[in-house]
Amino acid sequence: MERTSSIRRKAMARQHKTEVMIAGEQLRMRLHDGKLIKDRRHHLRTYPNCFVAQELIDWLVSHKEALDRATAVCLMQHLMDHDIVHHVCDKSPEFKDAKLLYRFRKDDGTFPFNTEVKIFMRGQQLYEKDQTNSSKRSILTLKDGLIRDYL
Repeated sequence: MERTSSIRRKAMARQHKTEVMIAGEQLRMRLHDGKLIKDRRHHLRTYPNCFVAQELIDWLVSHKEALDRATAVCLMQHLMDHDIVHHVCDKSPEFKDAKLLYRFRKDDGTFPFNTEVKIFMRGQQLYEKDQTNSSKRSILTLKDGLIRDYL
């Protein structure tokens, strides 16, 4: 009985982490499309693929992704707690509604990969490739009773 509840807790934690990763990736893609993520200069240094926290909070509230600024900060803190977003210099573990630069770890290659994350990222790559493909073909085909990836 105790073992079953432990397995259930682990499964729920894994599902929550997956949901956070998906939400973070969807947000990252929308911010790239909205041109909020870009190279920025600060103190004679260029930081590639980053965003200003204050601008992001404004965007989240104006696009009704968060009810208010405090909620938006909590959402971003949650992404920081799951190592999806970080301060460009990794100075602060706390997300602040200020003119500070943050970046998605996927954009700078510092995302901590384990087997689950690698599987998720491969699925995301396949999805993005399918979205950019103009023809309406399926990613998977059935050949000789086996599903094969033909990308």
